[in-house]
Amino acid sequence: MSVEADLHYDGRSLSRVAAAEPRRTTVAIRRLLDTRDLKVVYQPLVDLKTKKVFAYEALVRSSSPDFDSPMSLFAAAVQHTCAGELGRIIREMAIAGCPTHPLFLNIHPAELNDKFVVQPDDPIFKHSEDVYLEITEGVPLSHFRLCQSILNEVRGRGVYLVVDDLGAGYSNLRYIADLHPRVVKLDRDLVAGLRKGTRMFKLVSAIVVLCRELDAMVVAEGIETAEELEAVQEAGARFGQGYLLARPAFPPPPISWPTSTGRRAEKVTLRTPKEPAPVRGRR
Repeated sequence: MSVEADLHYDGRSLSRVAAAEPRRTTVAIRRLLDTRDLKVVYQPLVDLKTKKVFAYEALVRSSSPDFDSPMSLFAAAVQHTCAGELGRIIREMAIAGCPTHPLFLNIHPAELNDKFVVQPDDPIFKHSEDVYLEITEGVPLSHFRLCQSILNEVRGRGVYLVVDDLGAGYSNLRYIADLHPRVVKLDRDLVAGLRKGTRMFKLVSAIVVLCRELDAMVVAEGIETAEELEAVQEAGARFGQGYLLARPAFPPPPISWPTSTGRRAEKVTLRTPKEPAPVRGRR
């Protein structure tokens, strides 16, 4: 009998399947953590003035058929209260794979509950270059005070804060005002199709000015066309990131700066000098 037929035949079977699903996920997430069935790829953040690599963002991938995306992976980790453990493993792998460049590392709000990131032996404190922790702009307000407390602690150890996905739907400028991020990343929704002279261009330009007034540098995410690149440069964004410049890869890839015709130029491997970021440990 097929599973579908069985479900229609006996409602109790549906309960058995539903009960089995959490057990299967529990086994899968535990196996992934124990075997470290993960890999980290890197995407450059490019200084739009010098056209050189400023830093790399580390992005997690898994070959496990149980998790089809980083979102599903972290959803399972949150459900089974191991987000902190997962995040620490990812940070360790990310730093090992890119030891000579500044790194942007994503932190899931649930990781803050476990407080792994403030432990003295956390991998971020062993990296020889600057570390930027990305917190989504949609972090629940229930986590806000905890987030503020933990980030204040790590900031004092030379780690910087990035507010990610500004404009992704929450648009709560309180995060920028209260968390004092070093960097703000504009969401792809603000960059997609951006053209000079439009109302959206004026909005993005105003956001860039606001961030500057609050001492935050701006990254335009999701740049996919030469027109978008030109527009975010004109709007005043200091850094850019997106498929046009480089796709996530391992080892950390060089950038390909497009020509004026939109074609890709020769690859650029030099990184920017570190003057855009303050000296580690100084405030």
